[in-house]
Amino acid sequence: MCSITNADFGDALEFAKNEWPKFYGKDTHLGFKESWETLFHRYSKRSDFFDLAIWQLIDGRQTLVALAIGNPSNAKTHLTIKWIERFFGNNYLSGRALLPILTCAEEYAKLLGSKRVLIKDPVDSAVYERYGYTAYHHPDIANGGNYFGKDLYDE
Repeated sequence: MCSITNADFGDALEFAKNEWPKFYGKDTHLGFKESWETLFHRYSKRSDFFDLAIWQLIDGRQTLVALAIGNPSNAKTHLTIKWIERFFGNNYLSGRALLPILTCAEEYAKLLGSKRVLIKDPVDSAVYERYGYTAYHHPDIANGGNYFGKDLYDE
């Protein structure tokens, strides 16, 4: 696990652009409307943004198996994960990449002093419920937005 820009394992943005689409399909995922490169450059303007790349050595080759990106609120009351994607090719996490992503996001949010982690527009809310996340009505967003959240501290 490392930052998206950490080149120790490879170029995450290049891998996501060239390798991930080979495994997209109607039964897996069809990709996002924006590239990971575009998303990264949009969020990286803030020094406190959250980014994570998960790599695994598979058959002697470094393979990018998941990416996540988001940012804290201006008051740092919450950290919102805006984009999460996993690799649908052969990998050892195969559908379980969410656990390390959420763990890292929760720990980073605690370092920032945030009260909760939010997931914006979750694809499958039942998956997040397994990790203690529930529907969250954002008080500063019209109609509450489409979020799932987890409070980090008992109040």
